[in-house]
Amino acid sequence: MDRLMMDTRFAMRSLAKRPTLTAAVVLTLALGIGANAAVFGVVDALVLHPYDMHDVDRIVMPVTTSPRFVGRRETVSAADFLDWRRDLEGGSIDHLAATAWWDANLVGRDEPERVLGFLVSPPFFDALDAHAAIGRAFLPEEELPANAKRVVLSDGLWRRRFGADPAIVGQTILIDGAQWLVTGVMPPAFGFPMRSELWAPLAFGDEARRNRTAHDYTVVGRLAPGRSIDDAQAQMTAIAQRLSREHPDTNARLGVAVYTLSRGMSDVGLPPILALWQAAGVFVLLIACANIANLLLARAAEREREIAIRLALGSSRGRIVRESLVESVLLVAASLPLSLVVASASLRLMHGLMPGRLVRFIAGWDRLGLDARMVATTMACGAVAAIVFGTVPAVQMARGVVSEALKSDGRTGAGPGRQRVRRALVVAEIALALPLLVAAMLSISTVTRYLTGWQGYEPNNVLTMRVVLPPSRYPDAESRARFAALALDHLAEVPRARDAAAGNVVPAIDSNAVRSIEIAGQPIAEPANAPRVDYRTVSARYFDVLRMPILSGRAFTPSDQNISEPVAVVSASMARKFWPSGTAIGERVRLATGPWMRVVGVCGDVIHDWFDGRNVPTLYRPLTQAPSDSLVFTLRSDGDPLALVGEARAALARVDPQQPVFDIAPMRQVLGEKTIGLQYIAGVMAAFAGLALLLALLGLYAVMTFLVTQRVHEFGVRMALGATAHDVTRLTLSQAGRLTAIGIAIGLLLAVALGRGMEAGLLGIVSSDIRATAALAVGLAAAAIGASYLPARRAASVDPIVALRTE
Repeated sequence: MDRLMMDTRFAMRSLAKRPTLTAAVVLTLALGIGANAAVFGVVDALVLHPYDMHDVDRIVMPVTTSPRFVGRRETVSAADFLDWRRDLEGGSIDHLAATAWWDANLVGRDEPERVLGFLVSPPFFDALDAHAAIGRAFLPEEELPANAKRVVLSDGLWRRRFGADPAIVGQTILIDGAQWLVTGVMPPAFGFPMRSELWAPLAFGDEARRNRTAHDYTVVGRLAPGRSIDDAQAQMTAIAQRLSREHPDTNARLGVAVYTLSRGMSDVGLPPILALWQAAGVFVLLIACANIANLLLARAAEREREIAIRLALGSSRGRIVRESLVESVLLVAASLPLSLVVASASLRLMHGLMPGRLVRFIAGWDRLGLDARMVATTMACGAVAAIVFGTVPAVQMARGVVSEALKSDGRTGAGPGRQRVRRALVVAEIALALPLLVAAMLSISTVTRYLTGWQGYEPNNVLTMRVVLPPSRYPDAESRARFAALALDHLAEVPRARDAAAGNVVPAIDSNAVRSIEIAGQPIAEPANAPRVDYRTVSARYFDVLRMPILSGRAFTPSDQNISEPVAVVSASMARKFWPSGTAIGERVRLATGPWMRVVGVCGDVIHDWFDGRNVPTLYRPLTQAPSDSLVFTLRSDGDPLALVGEARAALARVDPQQPVFDIAPMRQVLGEKTIGLQYIAGVMAAFAGLALLLALLGLYAVMTFLVTQRVHEFGVRMALGATAHDVTRLTLSQAGRLTAIGIAIGLLLAVALGRGMEAGLLGIVSSDIRATAALAVGLAAAAIGASYLPARRAASVDPIVALRTE
């Protein structure tokens, strides 16, 4: 310990003598380690620990598996769930509960509001080990439809809408036009799933209990004491096999997988994105370590005679290595506080840029920030970095030949072995920087394509507004059609609104509708695997308001009423898929249940979702023939669509003052929020690429400067023998060019591999461009030569007389 303390004091004095070098190393380390710590913070919050619940690893999520359900959580049918619950009684999973979306219209004590809620089986709260702060949760008998008008409030809703009145428990409130009894209020920390503010009992009617085709439910449960997830998987597999034999028409190709809650609720697109970020962070850290190793090698060259004298006087090589590693550890220790600052600032920036409307869909996003796990990871990352960048200089210092170092007059510079190491590090920096630049380019070009490219519609100057009609007030198709017609009439009168339309789904919003269909003359071999398309029911002016082109046939007209022939418009992709050899116009199609519809038009494709809904076959029906209880109104304006908000809300209030209007936003903003994941990918990759480029160029500049300094005597001799300044400049730049060329060649191989990995990991939303990759390689090479130009100029300006006198 005495020797270690002595080495520590010596290292501190040594670093203090070179404040510029020490500051450069500490800053470089802080950026590299901080970037990796920030990425780990995202991985930890969103993937590893997204839920802050008691014994969360015991909470499981059984899902129905099928090729049709990739990336979905709502995969369980009501009948299958009830069979699971019956067969699991006393088995490996306790408190099995189903959940379903239930956004509700809350009326009273304030203006109408659309509130996010969920329908849940009564054991739901027991499965999550959650208990009401006031009142109670649900009783088993409240699962019956006759007893299901019960509701539990979140703490936030209780305070916002009811003034934190404890007497609200036992009272009734107006939801969706009906009276619901409040049974309890949950604690402030509870908001599962997705910041839910209301929970009501999930009651299955007789028809739902027999339904095995509608896969609409998410299921959670808790592992029974002494049981593992493998036990649960084995039991659920046996149940699925039995259901497959008993119900071959619906369950023949269905299986069951049991996940932990964190894994089951994770976004299917998140792991490849975070893996890409983590890989980029590692690349940046490696470049930083290479930079620091080069700086320390240059410093070791300055101390070569000192080290040789110490070795000649009896100091051990192990002592030299230990001193060098102690210096590395001190540099890392000095950088850790700044690394945490960089990580914390990065996470705060990422958190602040996320639109508030989307935060509820990202479990763990609100928990981004410093915690004990992140501090420990930062320290571990620093320890690895110390080993990576400290080992090479330490070994090089200890390997020096004493006799050669003592005879050196300082004019020949470092030995060829050490110069090879420095050059290899520069090559590595350039080779690692290029794939990061390519990844950033691919991400940015993808974002640009989805944000500013042709979407299949025109999102500018369009305002979107959503309503959901409660069945108690709008129980049938006639009442829903009447509301839509009156609303469109009133919206058409809004000043500065050029046109208005409505549909159950519009492009880029955070919901979708999919239906099974049947094509006339194309019989379905397996009803359970009937073809599925996106389903839209829209008003007559829908295509005009969104400026969606009609490629053939016609759009809907006011004459397409409920009493006239059922008609449909299909997208170009649907026409190509189901009528590849002819025209779709005049053909007939129908939903799984319903009347046959005649295709009267083919419209252009639209990009609904950049991730998994691009140019999907889509079927459009007239809103007058298929009224929907969920409507998105679109208003095209002559200017800023937000200027229409006040009068548009008033227009809908004149139709029904108890109907809440929500998700009011310009369509351009909706599109931006829909692509926020891509924007984050591009932003993070651009930051990593910029940092990598800066470090690589600084590393090349530092190495070339050092090499020029070491070769001053040589340049003096050359110029004394007749070499010109141009010759010396060309010699120096050619050396930099060789290093750059080797780095670019290796980097191109890495860039191609990374590009293909991004294409596969991001499900085809990114496409490689060899021309852009080549352009980046040329640009990086030019930047590298530019970084070498100043050292080359310095070499060319050497005075031969001064250089020859240098000792």
